[in-house]
Amino acid sequence: MSPAIHPKRIRYVKLGSAGGWEGECLKKGIIRFGYGSATEIRFPLCRESRWSDLMESFIKKGKDKRTATRFTNETRLFFEDDGSVLWLTFIHEQLQWGFLKPKDAERHESGDGVFREVEGGWRCTDMNGEPLNKDRLSGAVTKLEAYRGTSCDVDVADYVIRRINGQKTLEVERAVVAIQELKASIVEMVKLLGPKDFEMLVDLVLSTSGWRRLGFVGKTQKTLDLDLLLPSTGERAFAQVKSDTNQTDFDKYAAHFEALEIFDRMFFVFHSGNAQTVDERITVIGPDKLAEMVIDAGLATWLMRKVS
Repeated sequence: MSPAIHPKRIRYVKLGSAGGWEGECLKKGIIRFGYGSATEIRFPLCRESRWSDLMESFIKKGKDKRTATRFTNETRLFFEDDGSVLWLTFIHEQLQWGFLKPKDAERHESGDGVFREVEGGWRCTDMNGEPLNKDRLSGAVTKLEAYRGTSCDVDVADYVIRRINGQKTLEVERAVVAIQELKASIVEMVKLLGPKDFEMLVDLVLSTSGWRRLGFVGKTQKTLDLDLLLPSTGERAFAQVKSDTNQTDFDKYAAHFEALEIFDRMFFVFHSGNAQTVDERITVIGPDKLAEMVIDAGLATWLMRKVS
């Protein structure tokens, strides 16, 4: 686990018009900044901290005093950051964050704006290594992506710091424990199902992912092959459902899958035993993964009723 961060300030920055600088900034580990800061007039003003003169340069170019003041303040914060400001941006549906190296800004080779290096490059995971994907962040943070300016302060600083440090709220911690206990209970309840009810559960779980059952490929004791279709893509698959299995059993069914050329994919689902594969066309769903899918599909109550 990496050490916790304690920034003095948090700023969101947009990397170029419509994100045009994002790829370069992510690859090189830099922040590019515009507002004409690389021009022969403004670059020396920024380097010499002549902020009043910089504001006047914006006014002379037709900006009103309010806009000129905002441009100047944003530029000053970028140039004067001593490495204590946490910078945020969104790239590829992920929150990227970093601190600037305490070095002066340099003109970009393109002549369009300046840049500074991010210490250690941009990061998109928290201190525990968990991805900071947009769909796992509060809307109070993701709304920043809609900001039309270049940079702004973040008004949910405490949340951002806690989230990057990998610190969950008490409510979230309690929920995590509850879900872990629920998963363990589901694993045990699934083992109480008869073959037909187990097959029905698998059918319901896969249907929530869009798969539609067409019928049965074949049937043997404690084994049921489901013929499936994914309407959105036209893929055909079959699901091998077994109560108990081992690697030898799985290898036989994997060979059977190879012989059935009409199928694009195979699901191998079981609640006891073990099976592994490196074939990307075969999805192995063991007890733990199945328990997660049951929860995600909202089938915990259905399962409790079946075994009660």
